[in-house]
Amino acid sequence: MAGFIVALNGDTLVSVSADDLDLLTVLVHGDILGQALGSVDIYGGRYGQGDNNEHLIWINDREISADDVIDIAFADDVAPSQAGKTIEELFPEPGIKREPDRSMEEWVEELSSRPKARKHFVFELGPPDADPVNVTTAADDYSYNLRVVWMSNRPDHARVSLTSNSLEKIANRQDGSKHAGFTLTDGQSLRVRVRQR
Repeated sequence: MAGFIVALNGDTLVSVSADDLDLLTVLVHGDILGQALGSVDIYGGRYGQGDNNEHLIWINDREISADDVIDIAFADDVAPSQAGKTIEELFPEPGIKREPDRSMEEWVEELSSRPKARKHFVFELGPPDADPVNVTTAADDYSYNLRVVWMSNRPDHARVSLTSNSLEKIANRQDGSKHAGFTLTDGQSLRVRVRQR
């Protein structure tokens, strides 16, 4: 079955098969406040099936640094290296204290007041069959998301998108800025480097 093989600096982190899944996503994300440059997540599941719904996680918040190289390969036939885990399996301890509910405006105000760890993100993307893509986020951008998404209704490829977003756009529930978008088909891969300024 189709799936992803994700490697960090040449070492395979995980191989994930999309067998019996509706959706499978590799997400590289970060923001200008966090000490880490970003994180890698891999998750997916079965949705819209009532009692059979299941959300699974293979990698949760694996931090990356400026020297890291991430390779995301898509293939029609991937042997899984490990099973995904449910949220309950990843976080079995109950009683996590929740912060009080806040309005979006309050969250934005607080995040805007925090000291920034960086001003910009700089991306080097190595897409298949194309020249490298170099992107620098805007001065007002708060966060970025690089998604590689496979869907069962389009099983022969995965969609890649790189976006960034400002706090103002997040507060107003507006779309962020799209910097890159393409597809991966069987045997193709994407190489990603993230740096900061």
